[in-house]
Amino acid sequence: MKIEIGAQKPENFRVDSRCGLHCTDCLWKESQGCGGCIETQGHPFHGACPIAACCQSREVTHCGECDSIPCNRLYTYSYLDPEHGDRPPGDRVSVCRHWAAQSGKRKWRNVLLTAAGFEDMAGRQKVNIVNRFLAMLHQPVAEARVLFIPTAAIDDAAKDMAEWCRRELIGVGIDTENITDYDLDGSLTEAAAMEFDVIYFTGGNTGHLLQRIKDTGFEAIIKKMVYANRDYVGVSAGSLIATPNIGNPLDERTAGLALVQAYLSVHQAPGTPPRTDLGLPHFSLSDNQALAVHWNGYELIEN
Repeated sequence: MKIEIGAQKPENFRVDSRCGLHCTDCLWKESQGCGGCIETQGHPFHGACPIAACCQSREVTHCGECDSIPCNRLYTYSYLDPEHGDRPPGDRVSVCRHWAAQSGKRKWRNVLLTAAGFEDMAGRQKVNIVNRFLAMLHQPVAEARVLFIPTAAIDDAAKDMAEWCRRELIGVGIDTENITDYDLDGSLTEAAAMEFDVIYFTGGNTGHLLQRIKDTGFEAIIKKMVYANRDYVGVSAGSLIATPNIGNPLDERTAGLALVQAYLSVHQAPGTPPRTDLGLPHFSLSDNQALAVHWNGYELIEN
């Protein structure tokens, strides 16, 4: 099952704003005498736009060229404003990602969101999911360096499963010496993180994991790694944080990384129907399913 998100016809790829809104077709342009975003250097009809000012200060054409997309400000405009926000939520984020890919500046296809890792509870490999992971790597599996983050595992059961995850990595060919644990204590620099080929999040307490990411500023490093085509693998909680929100979609406190324009539930019984009240597609992943995510959408992987 392959789904392309936000696919646009070539004629619609004209970059006409900084944030991903299409000024060309905007109803306010004529009624308010608006000169447009780029044409006015970020001063449309309502005055100076902070997103445009940010792009211009960073010398990027639009938000899709920024390592932080979506930053807190763009996230608020795109996902959290029930009156003036995007429909569907996050639409301008998708547009900016299309623009960045079209220009050749940023094409990434390296995020794998699993419900329950690479093996079932009997120790049998989930071949299709494992093969997708191996295909994502840019080097032989034995040479891949993994940044292993067990921060979500705060109780004994989750800690045991984190060790199971480590064994799964070794089982697919990752060298034990190439796995480095990092418990999100704020000590890892961006430069050091970029030395790794894979960032791997185990399962456990989703809220705890997301809060630690935000408290340590690690969100910026995660996004930079993903956009530089380092591989992101999530298990359970590690997958849920990659969605736009882990709680109420309009609650900024539970805002996720928004690497995927969809919501997930994990450890679901096969055939569990998806939710339809979230404003974006929802996937009820069984333990034998995963979502492979790239700049233009996602693909459901089933074992």
